[in-house]
Amino acid sequence: MWNDPIVEEVRKHRKEIEKECKGDFSLLFSEAKKIEKKFKVLTTSKARKKRVTRKSKETA
Repeated sequence: MWNDPIVEEVRKHRKEIEKECKGDFSLLFSEAKKIEKKFKVLTTSKARKKRVTRKSKETA
């Protein structure tokens, strides 16, 4: 079976994170939320563009 090096790297890091949190999901989740807050500006948009819809001939 072929091993994808990217998948292997992700699994390696996941195991390291699990070790740091001692398998405690609530601790892992709280750490993830801290990181999310730190990078929130980079991951979310501030405003959504309003979707423009065309009127049909019947409603015009």
